[in-house]
Amino acid sequence: MKKWENVTRGISFVIVLTLLPPYLEKIGISFWLIGLCIFAVVYCVFFIVSKIEFLQKSVSNKVGWLTFIAVSIIITVLFEFILK
Repeated sequence: MKKWENVTRGISFVIVLTLLPPYLEKIGISFWLIGLCIFAVVYCVFFIVSKIEFLQKSVSNKVGWLTFIAVSIIITVLFEFILK
């Protein structure tokens, strides 16, 4: 059994890696600073997610993986076709 927290961490990781680097490149931040910003944002999001009580509930592996894959696909498709 997994927790919803783990699924949310994976989804937030996909969101940060998909949306943050292009934005930081547009405003002209260097490669190393982009990496540092991504690390800091992911660390802060993981900390916040660990404090949310609802996400501590168990979920089956099948439902967790299906949720993660579906949300990841939706986020990347939205980013490629709508936000760019």
